[in-house]
Amino acid sequence: MKKFNNIMAFSISFIILSLTILFIFSEKQDYSENEFRYLAKMPSFSFSKLLNGSYIEDIEEYTTDQFVYRDFWVKAKTNIFLGINNKLINDVYMAKDGYLINRFKKPNNTAKIINILNKFYDNNPNIKINMMLVPTASSIYKDKLPKYNINYDEEKVIEEYQNNLKLNFINITDALLNNKNKYELYYKTDHHWTSYGAYIAYQSFLKEENKEYYNLNDFNVEVVNKDFLGTIYSKVFVYQNKDIITKISLDNPNFIIKHYNRTTNSFYEEKYLETKDKYSYFLGNNEALIEINNLDYKDEDNILIIKDSYANAFIPLISYHYKNIFVIDPRFYNLKISDFIKENNIQNVLILYNVGTIDTDTGITNIR
Repeated sequence: MKKFNNIMAFSISFIILSLTILFIFSEKQDYSENEFRYLAKMPSFSFSKLLNGSYIEDIEEYTTDQFVYRDFWVKAKTNIFLGINNKLINDVYMAKDGYLINRFKKPNNTAKIINILNKFYDNNPNIKINMMLVPTASSIYKDKLPKYNINYDEEKVIEEYQNNLKLNFINITDALLNNKNKYELYYKTDHHWTSYGAYIAYQSFLKEENKEYYNLNDFNVEVVNKDFLGTIYSKVFVYQNKDIITKISLDNPNFIIKHYNRTTNSFYEEKYLETKDKYSYFLGNNEALIEINNLDYKDEDNILIIKDSYANAFIPLISYHYKNIFVIDPRFYNLKISDFIKENNIQNVLILYNVGTIDTDTGITNIR
């Protein structure tokens, strides 16, 4: 028995040492194609970060993201957890009806972000600024979560923004809840909303603006892909029925859409339907600035949308109702947005983010 224990101890020590050596000398990745996100980099050291605990947290995130054969170990962990009927794997709930739903954790930066947005409001007097903070599937489909989940209350966070922001806040939670049994509002394997969720937001926004909107049956509703496995699937690799991507559009739109390196007349990038990153079908890759001109719109209304990727499925719908639509993603736009507003005589701004990622969004501090 003693000999067996010694062999086991030696084997485990050898495996740990081998993995450590592999980790040290392996090439580190900047971006995960499976998870569609940038991976953590080696954090810089400071005594202040060590004392407040953030350095240790950053090191843990770095080693987790850069661990050798990471996808293999994620799949192995998932199979073990499923074997013991654990419903929470890598902060993803195995929810009812085939939904994979990210766990919503208590945010740390709400007060800081509110202060940034209030300063932005103060810097742009006489401009109408709206904020739409979109709840995630964790809130709208909470009835599908395991009974004993440990999610933080999303609605409480949204209310904190609504109660403390100076700008006009558009709360679409009730509108989504009222339609959740009528439409599939969120993908089952991805953290984004579907085109139907974006349509409910489109309708809610135009009601707020006292503008007429199109009913869903005015649009062409077309299934463009049935083979989508999104960002949440890539965190757990649980076998799922694949998601359907739907396009909602009008006949014969007449747009000029200027991207950084190309001009097109379509919001939809067909090539992404052949890749893993199928959500980029809507508007293509995130980029700093996109300018949209609606050639059919008679008035001179314009709008600036400051956004995360949730807006990508929303923008094609809202663009039917403005002459010029400017889209800024602060993660990539490094100039002062207030200057852009003045230079382009913009009178209407919509800030659209989802509550699940706004707390850690790297671009939110660039809204100034």
